[in-house]
Amino acid sequence: MHGTFGEDGTLQGLLELTNIPYVGSGVLASAIGMDKIIQKQLHERAGLPVVKYVWFFSSECKAYVKRVVAAVERKLKYPMFTKPANTGSSVGVSKAHNRKELIAAINVAVEYDRKVIIEQGVKNAREIECSVLGNDDPIASIPGEVIPSKEFYDYDAKYVDGKSRTVIPADLPKKVAKEVQRIAVRAFTVLDGAGMARVDFLVTKKKNKIYLNEINTIPGFTSISMYPKLWEASGLSYPELLDRLIGLSIERHRQRSLLKTAYQPTSEWYKS
Repeated sequence: MHGTFGEDGTLQGLLELTNIPYVGSGVLASAIGMDKIIQKQLHERAGLPVVKYVWFFSSECKAYVKRVVAAVERKLKYPMFTKPANTGSSVGVSKAHNRKELIAAINVAVEYDRKVIIEQGVKNAREIECSVLGNDDPIASIPGEVIPSKEFYDYDAKYVDGKSRTVIPADLPKKVAKEVQRIAVRAFTVLDGAGMARVDFLVTKKKNKIYLNEINTIPGFTSISMYPKLWEASGLSYPELLDRLIGLSIERHRQRSLLKTAYQPTSEWYKS
């Protein structure tokens, strides 16, 4: 399940109500992981390195686009990325190199969500991904790199043209790779993630400066997707990974089932 109603906490809430164990994050982490703005605010407050960004309600963008563009240009420099706050797979995402492209990008983003986020572009950035596995004590896989077929990793580059490539493990200095893993685990725990997540980064080519891009609480999970491929390269086969995830879901469900959901007062004075 991906995207709206599958990844955003709504399906997770239904499963909680029906008392069914399920793989992956709960209602809170799923909802936050889907909202790029809330996610970034929490990661920023946790001291994790995110790019500069601004956000607006779509209604504001439609009514006062010139004012919005002026506010964006005061804080960010071109190029920049405009995104709907709550979509996946780069749907509605555009790269803007100038004011004309920014206005067009905003007009696209508002079609998909009631909030829009605009992020500072990172020059000469590499797309680095890291898989996380666990509940209260998560671990990170080795990092991998995505080499997009286009200027950035948009929907077509991900799913249509078939020309994007992956490099596993990513060619990073050991110190940088370990820091990517540390930040990935921290990003996961800040959101109270569970089971699995893929954490995406931007790493500059020359100085290896790391920026946390976003966390995906339900990553692609085919046998050729990055999440299982990174774990396979880390020594955990696809069948073993499935077993581990199912075990984690049962563990979390068992923990929740032991919690009290009702309270009995010691006295009922109000009845006297």
